[in-house]
Amino acid sequence: MITLDELLARYDSATAVRLERWIFRGIVRPDQVDPPRFADIDVARVELLVELGDVLACDDETLESVMDLLDQVHGLRRRLTIVAQAIGRQPEAVQEAIAAELHRLDEETREGD
Repeated sequence: MITLDELLARYDSATAVRLERWIFRGIVRPDQVDPPRFADIDVARVELLVELGDVLACDDETLESVMDLLDQVHGLRRRLTIVAQAIGRQPEAVQEAIAAELHRLDEETREGD
């Protein structure tokens, strides 16, 4: 984990005011609040926020929406991994039935497009 000063030193345009706004909005969530300390995931989020804010000129509202969507995608990926693990623990016949049903549903979806 790194401190607020260490995080700010990594990115020229990540000012204390800007970072405090992101924390207030819940876009960045330090692991420790007093004093603020940031885990690797927070550092990665700040890097992405700086790039989106500077390169694409996104405002805080847009940044919040983008990060929310990314969080949803990561949550869905985690859930999908759990579902795949649960399926993998089932008997082979059940796994085959699930695979066949997934294939059938995929075909139905393609036909509807």
